[in-house]
Amino acid sequence: SALILGINTHVGGYLARLLEARGVAVSGAIDPGDAGDAPAALGIGADITRLEPEAALRLAGSGGSGVVFAIAGDTPVQAETITAVLAAAAPATRLCHVADLTRLQASAAVAATARLVSALRQEDGRPAANLVFHRHDSRLGPAGSLTAQLTGAAYAAAQGQAPAPLDIAETGPQDWGWTAEYVDAVVRAAALAPMRDLIVASGERLTAAAIADHAFGFFGLQARDHVRLHGAGDAGSDTAPLAAALRAATGWQATTHGRDLVRTLCEGAASRALPG
Repeated sequence: SALILGINTHVGGYLARLLEARGVAVSGAIDPGDAGDAPAALGIGADITRLEPEAALRLAGSGGSGVVFAIAGDTPVQAETITAVLAAAAPATRLCHVADLTRLQASAAVAATARLVSALRQEDGRPAANLVFHRHDSRLGPAGSLTAQLTGAAYAAAQGQAPAPLDIAETGPQDWGWTAEYVDAVVRAAALAPMRDLIVASGERLTAAAIADHAFGFFGLQARDHVRLHGAGDAGSDTAPLAAALRAATGWQATTHGRDLVRTLCEGAASRALPG
């Protein structure tokens, strides 16, 4: 059995779908800062048990869940819930704190939770780990991400809508992956003995210009007619060693990246563009 804190987020939803498909009994508490309902969008809403935070705390404390996956959010309420559940979990329960790298760097609350998880493992001998995601996206991902903006603009242009050219800052080469694939790395990491902190990355990088070219090209359009890129970005860091370390530890590696990733996101652009 598994308990997912933040099950309504796109990471939580894809994780729940993967676990449910593998015969795991899944329960979850929502992240109140995320208005999405990923399990419902993925067709598994009726297959999971939804819990209030207090019930999730009792379940974890009783040892009634074999593993707790905590998806870091942006609100103090979510951070407090995660901290309380992880601290109260039964000693044998496996604990996985999943956080985007950008959140970990920007949020003191998320960083504090990551330190708690490391302390539970290093000082108390608990099976616990932090899984840190480089940039990733899916059709259920945040609307404001670079990939969402560019694939959304390409889809709109292909539908005959002619918005003003999209102004985008060039990021330079950045590691990008597919959320639906990244959750498999999380499940594998949760089974490691001993558990350890890992960074989830594809090892493949994309510039904003490349994402734009692939997205508009998917719809038979030229990005230069619809996007204004400014700035040069920076060289970014080589993530190939991180991806290699993850593969060595878990056997997982990304298979959806580069142009294939952008095409996958474009295939989901229509559903992403629907209201709600």
